[in-house]
Amino acid sequence: MSPQALRDAATVCSLFSMIVRLADSFGWEVPSWERLQQRAPAMLEGGYSMAATGRRALT
Repeated sequence: MSPQALRDAATVCSLFSMIVRLADSFGWEVPSWERLQQRAPAMLEGGYSMAATGRRALT
């Protein structure tokens, strides 16, 4: 494993850990499978960019 690959893996693990801790702290829930499927087309179209999320309805 290259040093860069090791750094990348450590970064991904650290960010995942931080996101999980924030989710627990704020009480975020995992959406139902049906809700995830409803949102999938919008996520595939725009991803997680702030411009794309601002254009989407939060219904």
